[in-house]
Amino acid sequence: WLQPSLCELRIVLYGQSGQGKSTLGGIILGNREIFTSNKDSKKCHKERKTITGREVVVVDTPGLFKVGDDREEVVEEIKRSIKHAEPGPHVFLYVERFKEISQEKLDALKVFQDTFGKQAMDYTIVVFTTTMKKIDDTIMKETLKSLTRLTDQFQQGNCVFNIEDIEQQESQLDKLLEMIKKMTGEKRQPFYTSKMLQESEEALKIRKETKPKPEEEWRSFYDRCGLIGMAVGCAVGYFICGGELTPTTGAGVGAVVGMMLFVGIAFLGVLAKIKIQA
Repeated sequence: WLQPSLCELRIVLYGQSGQGKSTLGGIILGNREIFTSNKDSKKCHKERKTITGREVVVVDTPGLFKVGDDREEVVEEIKRSIKHAEPGPHVFLYVERFKEISQEKLDALKVFQDTFGKQAMDYTIVVFTTTMKKIDDTIMKETLKSLTRLTDQFQQGNCVFNIEDIEQQESQLDKLLEMIKKMTGEKRQPFYTSKMLQESEEALKIRKETKPKPEEEWRSFYDRCGLIGMAVGCAVGYFICGGELTPTTGAGVGAVVGMMLFVGIAFLGVLAKIKIQA
């Protein structure tokens, strides 16, 4: 089920904690406990097995957003998964539970994109895990519809994988491996490389360096509020004076109205910032 030129298939698992990621990795290798027992959850874990005459390498990465974990430290360890899958993974399996979209899922996706770059999306298949033995067609369609904000960003497709249904695991695994085979067969470069990771790191660094600092953004915001306030204030002063606006009257009225408008808009801005941060 692999290209003849590929002597092994290298898979990197990525996702949040508690999504069935490690269990899925074990199922691929024929031992569902291989990644879940006696494992340092903060380190990448690599295992390999020969399947139908080919070597299959699976690298399980630390889960994201686990309470007490240092996020930057976890991301750095996840980057090291590329070295564990040298010369590079043929596929990332982005693992999520099969349920409606949440902000955490979108946050995890952003971390994935920031870590591996947009090129990694072309080497990624989304696997939604579930423990429901039978999913009603209506529920299946509605849930997939709610997940489009996530799935639309991956061109290689997605599949729903029941990690508890022993009877269906072989057919489910065949379907997943067929998706991987199709994906690798379409690529001029069959795997994601360390050079691509380096390019992603450089691009992220540039974005961080060119992004305005928070205090600069707020200073600019205040300045714009002041200018808008002065402009509106002058206009109001003109009409209050019956169209005969003297410099003194216009300046006075403009200053008062401008200050009121400035304070009001700035106050609403601060409230919005507090709400977003909360």
